Parts: sequence; C-alpha cells; structure tokens
Amino acid sequence: MDALLEGLNDAQRSAVTSPANVVQVLAPPGSGKTKTLTARVAYHVNHERLQPWNIIVCTFTIKAAREMKERIKGFVGEKLEAKLILGTFHSVARRFLSRYGQEIGIDKNFGIADSSDSKAILKRIVSRYEYTVEPGHALSRISKLKAKGVSDDAFRATSKSVNDNEFAMVYSSYQEHLKASNLLDYDDLLVRCVELLQRHPSCVSTIQAVLIDEYQDTNNIQYELMKLLAQSTRRITIVGDPDQSIYSFRSAEIKNLLRMRDEFPESIIINLENNYRSSGCILNSALAVIEQDESRPQKALIATHGIGEPPTLRHLVSAHVEAKWIVEEIQRTKTLAAGLLAYNDYAILLRSSQLSLQLERALGQAGVPYRMVAGTKFFERAEIKILLDYLRVISQPEHNDAVARVINTPSRKVGDVTVKALLEEAEVKKVTLWKLVLDAAQGRRRPDCKVSAQAMNGIDQFVNVILTSREKLLPTEGEHCNLYGLIDHVLKKISFETYLKQTHKDNWQDRWANVEELVAQATQMATAMASGEEITDDALPVVDGIEQRQDTAADILSKFLANVTLSSITDQDGGEAEQVTISTIHAAKGLEWPVVFMPAIYDGSIPHSRADDHDEERRLLYVGMTRAQGFLYLSCPVKQSGQETTTLSRFISDRSIQKHFSERGPDLAFKCSTIPDLARILRRPCPPVEDINAARGAVERPEDDRYPATREEIDGDDPTWGASWDDKFNHSGPSSDGKPNFKRRKLEDSNSYAKESVAVTLNRTSGFSVASTTMHAAATGFTSARDLGDLQAMQREAERIRMLATAQDAETGRTAYKVDKKAEAKPVQAKKVKPRPKGQGAITGFFTKRSASTPEEETSQAAPLPVPSLQRSHSSLSTSTPLHDISNVRPPSRPIALPNFSLKNRPMPTKPKRIDPPPDMESTRYVLLSSSPVKPDHDEGVQEPESPVKQTSAASGFRAASTFHTTSMSQVQSQAAQRKTLGTRRTMQGWSVKHSSMPKPKGS
Repeated sequence: MDALLEGLNDAQRSAVTSPANVVQVLAPPGSGKTKTLTARVAYHVNHERLQPWNIIVCTFTIKAAREMKERIKGFVGEKLEAKLILGTFHSVARRFLSRYGQEIGIDKNFGIADSSDSKAILKRIVSRYEYTVEPGHALSRISKLKAKGVSDDAFRATSKSVNDNEFAMVYSSYQEHLKASNLLDYDDLLVRCVELLQRHPSCVSTIQAVLIDEYQDTNNIQYELMKLLAQSTRRITIVGDPDQSIYSFRSAEIKNLLRMRDEFPESIIINLENNYRSSGCILNSALAVIEQDESRPQKALIATHGIGEPPTLRHLVSAHVEAKWIVEEIQRTKTLAAGLLAYNDYAILLRSSQLSLQLERALGQAGVPYRMVAGTKFFERAEIKILLDYLRVISQPEHNDAVARVINTPSRKVGDVTVKALLEEAEVKKVTLWKLVLDAAQGRRRPDCKVSAQAMNGIDQFVNVILTSREKLLPTEGEHCNLYGLIDHVLKKISFETYLKQTHKDNWQDRWANVEELVAQATQMATAMASGEEITDDALPVVDGIEQRQDTAADILSKFLANVTLSSITDQDGGEAEQVTISTIHAAKGLEWPVVFMPAIYDGSIPHSRADDHDEERRLLYVGMTRAQGFLYLSCPVKQSGQETTTLSRFISDRSIQKHFSERGPDLAFKCSTIPDLARILRRPCPPVEDINAARGAVERPEDDRYPATREEIDGDDPTWGASWDDKFNHSGPSSDGKPNFKRRKLEDSNSYAKESVAVTLNRTSGFSVASTTMHAAATGFTSARDLGDLQAMQREAERIRMLATAQDAETGRTAYKVDKKAEAKPVQAKKVKPRPKGQGAITGFFTKRSASTPEEETSQAAPLPVPSLQRSHSSLSTSTPLHDISNVRPPSRPIALPNFSLKNRPMPTKPKRIDPPPDMESTRYVLLSSSPVKPDHDEGVQEPESPVKQTSAASGFRAASTFHTTSMSQVQSQAAQRKTLGTRRTMQGWSVKHSSMPKPKGS
C-alpha cells in the first residue's frame, strides 16, 4: 500500500482508496489524473482482489492506453497487466463483437470501414439515385445520429419533412451497403456493442469494475455503453474535467456528468486541486479566462510550482509579422536559456489548421525544424494504403471499395470507367464486386457492361493475385498463417518496388522503407502468435451459457487490419525529435510543453466565426493555455491577411483579465531568477551561471523589443509601418545587420522634458477665432504612440470645428470648396503667386523641407505683428485675401515645444511640387495643426530670437505654420461655433495632403 500511494496528495489518495462503488474524480489540467486512475486500477487488483481480466479501462486514444498500460505494469506486473481489458472505446467494443457478435448476426470476420470507405459509399448512393443531399454532410449527420443511438429504422419512423425522408433513404441505403460488404463503420462498433449487451447482458456478467478516462468527452452512445459494461456490479470510476469538454463536433456531451449523478445517486465527487504542470502566473491567467463562464462549477486550481513569469499578450501589425515574431522569440529564448530548452520544448497551438501557412513559411525561412501534428499518418500514406487494400481484399473479398481501389493498381488496363461500371452493376444486382469479376475471370458469367479485351486480361491478372494469396492465408490444418510470407508474396506478384520506382522517382526509397516498416510490424505479430502469445489483447473472460468464438489461423490478418484501422482514427504521431510542434488545440489536448504560443487570438478565430457554443470556445482557449508549463504567449495581429482589422478575443479583452499578462516576452537576459525558476518548473538542472552569461552575448537582441508591443504603438493604417519603426522614429537608426530596430523613442534630455501647454493657432484675416489644444508629454523621457494620443484628440477637435464652420458657410450660400475648372486646367507653374512678407510661408510649406533662413528673415519672423480682432462676425470674412496670406497672425510669446527627434542618419523628405489654390478658395481660412511638441532649449518664460518655425523645421524635418497664437481652452470652447479648421491628419509619414477637395496639379 505504501508503494502504491507514494507521491500522491491527499485528494488523489482519497480517489484511489475510496470504498464507494461510483466515484467521480474531477481533475483539472496537470492535476495527475492519469496517475490517479492507474493507481485506482492497481488498488482494485492488489487490495480488493479483483481479477484483472474482469476490469475494463476505456480511454480515448491509443497513446493514452499505452501510457496507462506501462504505468499499471509497474504496479501489478506485466503478466497481470496483459490480462486487463484496456483500450479505446472502439477497440473494447470490437473485442466483444469479435467474440460474441454471432448473437446479433455479425459475421466473425467483419471488416471496419474507414472514413474513405464511408464517403465513397455515400457518393455512389447520392449519384445513383440523384439525391440532393451532399455526401459529406450526410456522413456527418449519420455519425451524429448514431452517437445518439438513433438507427436508420428509428429515424425513418420519425421523419417529417421531404428532406428528412430523402435523408432517411440515404441512411438506409448506406447501412445496406455496409452489411452487403460485411463492414461496420466506427460508430457501428459502439452502436452494435450496445445492442449486444442490451440483448445479452450475460456477456459482461463477470465484469467487476469499469474505469473511464477523459469522461467529459463521452457522447450518449458511449455513456450507454459504460452503463451496460458495469451493469453487473455498478462499480464505476470516471476521471474528467468539464472545463476541458471541447469535442462537441464529435457529439461529446458535457451534460453526461450531471446525468451520471442522477442515475447513480450513490456516486461521490472528489476534486483534484493541485496543479503539477504550470507556473502560478499561467494558471491564474487561465482561471481568469474560464471563470467568465458563470454556469460552470467553481473549482480551485492550486499551483505547486513558483509564480513564474507572467504570460505574454502581444499585438503585432499583421499575421506575417506575428509569424516572424514567434520564430524570433523561439530563437531568443532558446539561446538565452543556455541549453535548458530545445526545439521540441516549443509548441504553436492553433484554433484552425488553416492558420499554419504563415508560420510554416517563417519557420522554414529561419531554418527552424518543425512538425505538424495530425499530418499524414503512417497508415494514410499512399503506398501503405495500397498494400493494406490488397490485404483487405485477401482477408475479406466482400469489401467492394477495397477491390475497386486496387483492381487497377498497378495499371492493368482496367480503366476508371470500367471499374465504375462494374461496381455499379454489382451493387444493382446485389452481389459483391469480387464475385462479379471472379465469375468473369473463370468464365461463368460475362458482365453486362462493356469490358474490353485488355481490361478483361487485367481482371484475370488481379484475380490470380488474390486467389494465390488466399491460399497462403489458409494454410493446412495445424499450421499458423505466415503473415510475412503472405505480404512478401503480394509484393512480388504486383512488382510493387518497381511500381514505386516508376511512379515516385524522387522519393521511392522512402516509400519503400515505409513498406518494409509495415512488413516488420506484421512479422512481429506473426512471431508472437507462433510462440503462443495472446495477440491484440482480444481475450475476454469465459462466460457460462454463451459461446465465445475462438481464433483460427486466418484470424491473424483480420486482427492486424482491425488494429491498423482503429489506429488511424485515434492515434497521434508523437515523436521526440528536435522539432517545434505545430498543432491544433483540439489535437494538443492531454499534452504539455515548456513553451506554448497561441497566435490569432481575435474574434472570428477564437471564438471561431462559425462556432455556435461560445462557452466551448472559451474552454478551448483554456485548454490551450493550460498546455504550457513555463512560458505562455498569446498574440493577435492587428490586421488579418486580407487586411481586415481584428478585434482582440472577447475572452481576454476585459481589463481585469489583461492585467494577468505582460506586453512583452519574458526577460531572460537581465532578470536573474527567470531561468532558475523555469528549471524548477521543468524539473531540470539549471545551467551554470557562466553559460547563462555567455548566452547573453550570443543574441543580438536580449529583450523582446524588436516590434511594438501594443495596439497603441502600432499605426493600424499602415501595415508596413512595423518594418520601418527605427527608420522613422528611433534616433539610433537601423541595426548593424540592416534590420529595423523597434525601440521606444527617447528624447535627448528627459529631465527637462516636462509637461508643456501648447496652443497651435492660425487666424483668419477677418478676425475669425482660433483653435487651441493642450498636449502633455510624459515626464519619463520616452514618447511612444500612446504618449502622442492627445494629438489625435487635437485632430478630432479641429475636424469638429471645421464641420461647424462648413455648416455656417452653407447657410450664407457660400461654397467652401468650389474649384474653378479653368483655373484647375492651367499649368501650376504658370500660376502667379502673390508676394508675401518675409518669413511668411504658404500652406505647402508644411510639406517641404525648410531652407536656411537669413538673419533678416529670422528678425522678421520674431517681430510682433498686429493682433486682429476676435469679435468680428463670420459674415464679415474677407473674400479677397489669398489663402497663403497669413500676415495678420501673431507669433507666440515663446517658441513652440515640439519633439526633438534626432535627424542623424535620417533622410530628409524630398520637396514636392508647389500647389497653389485656385482663386475661389482664397476666401477660406484654415486652422492648421502642428506636429508633436519638442523640448525647448531655453528656460521657461525667456523669449528666444529664433522663430518657432525654424525650431519646428530643425527638430522634426517638417515645415510648420509660419506664425502661431496661444489662447486658453475656455476661449476655444466659447468660440467653437465661429471657427473653420482643416485638421491635417497625423500619420507616421509626417504631414501629408490627403483631402480630396484640395486642387491637384495638371497631370497628377
């Protein structure tokens, strides 16, 4: 007992040793549910003296079943472990049908139709009878009905609409085709096993205990099967977590947990609360997400590791940049971890597999090895499927689809049209395709459809291969089937190696190696059977009063094929190679990685745009987050690949949830505790300090600072902005390798950069009122896009005032933007410009580089000018003053403070052609907004001789308005109705003309 309970916490011990017959163990992620369940099995065997051959353990994947068998073997020993009825729901059901199926009319040598078989059958049915239903939709609907236990006869009896009647006929025809081919599909394994146990409960009369793993993933038919398996003693242990119920598309029913409590009122509930996988920060963030679902039962989740690093919530400008950032973050953290992390410690989990393209490209370009989970599996490779289909025909000639797939592979001149016609004729006559071609080859009956002489010769060759192979399948009495000799015979008869060389010249060696691997697996099974060992764990306890079918020599092939088929639907390609894993969240359930990335966390991705149950989508996000042990990254591109702007997922958009996240990746370079903490979480030795210090010098960027981290730092209007951040705003310029540096902008003297109140004003000659805006810069010395948010507010205020003024212009009958077509047609160069006083620039001066000023110009700019009256009415505005005449505007009492961005290593903007307004626009005056403020180089209140315009030009590279006037905000608000402004939009490219109403030069 001490050895069995060693390492278990109090809750786990209670679950293992509970005397209750029905135990529900609620086990959140990383709480040790597999350890608890295996210990419970061992407790039944070692301390309750239950026979292992009377204990059923059901899992959902072959991988989970294998892991559980290995653990149980350590508790009870190899011999006893082999006696357990342990496997997936489908394999356990197949075992009972193989032994007792004759009781409900199932042939012993039945085959299992895989997805391709089912689809092919439905396509032929729909095409033959011209049904309107789509075959894929029909297959999905049939599967859902079978998961609820609804047979074709039951559905036909309850059909209401015309579409239902048509589907009922499709469903019935599908079942007839399966029966004619001696096949059961995946769902039939469960449905027919339930039927068997309902009609003959004595089949499970010896079963003493049933244990179910991942109970939250059970559907209705699996629930019924669980009850029937345990009907003798009603001793059930289930382990699950309703928060991880994410398979409704497979008909999983989350309500089965409550249903079980109602039907088994004696059940007790044990909560496992300790988490042995993830850091405290990761668990806190995951709990914050899942606890938004108020309908779920509240459960504690306690971290047994340290607090760790906060998970990262990152915003990137596009999906392309997001993929690049993920790859760079993998390389950065792997290097800085100094050997603690390898590529196989990283996983990228996706809501949809379609999101992998950008990631695969980025990983490939960076030379980072990766693997796709649930990619092309071994038994789904083309060369393996061909060989397996030959073995299916040899074992079960009634399998029409298998016969149709290989009758002309390799080519025997039996064309697709001929094969289709033969298959159609066979199904119409209600005979098997094999019977039809066998009779034709042996001269007993010619097919009704037209078959050429070449095709007939090919059919003869095919029949010869199958008949000679079946002779090897059925050896003389007392001998075992030589499975290796059978496969070798088939390979030689069809010259399969030559076929691969001719059809796959580039990689035929790899494909042939796959064939050799299949032969090796078959040989291993044949050797085990020859030595008297049990194969495929098919043994069931002997039951009095009911016959149990025994194995024959030929059964070895059918069992081998059954295991292959079941493996193809439930097994996952594991692998421990040094590769980054890309997987869907669904396929990653039950797995864990030290570092997990979850990209595309926006509405439409998660929750998915086609999802009906948003609670399940939230649980899906929760499952993905809890796969991470040490570091967790969530990221969201501001724009999708189609340039649509995204919205952060509603599951993490709340500020109370975002507080659990960091804006940038974990600091491994300068925070001394990060790597030791990660080593403790992963239970790995911490790298020496010398190696950690050396690793810092091996990376160009020790921090996650290449890209802007939040949406406030990203200009969403320019998707290419993220690639040129430094070139525009970072005075340090590009890095030595030519890549842009994405650093926060730092002013040269942060100590003197205090809050400044700046009023940007341009007055009409009529005395029309002015606009004033106050901007505040953070006193920290850094100016990010967030710090410039007030500039956007200034722009919006200017736009509002402009709209008010435009409305007043309409009342007086004036047209604000009337353009003379004749004037527009004239060349811009021919337009005469009215002379301006020195120091006064045209509006186009905002968009070109300021040339050096003469001392006289500077004196003229600094001189005070008359202040126009602010009380004149709007109707008295002058209509003759040119737009560029702004001589009546007073300069400010002191220079305007604008950002002092360094111009070092930055190309100045080229000077565009000058654009002068037409005469009809000369009556209009506009308030122009300056660029961001710059740090003043003088003490507050001291007048400098240099003009503010020159300061603006020197600091930012943009030409600002020539003169300015400061007012208070109260003045602006009281005079807002009298103003008209043109707010020039602030972008990361500086000032630019983007108003369609502005006149364009000819030929532009």
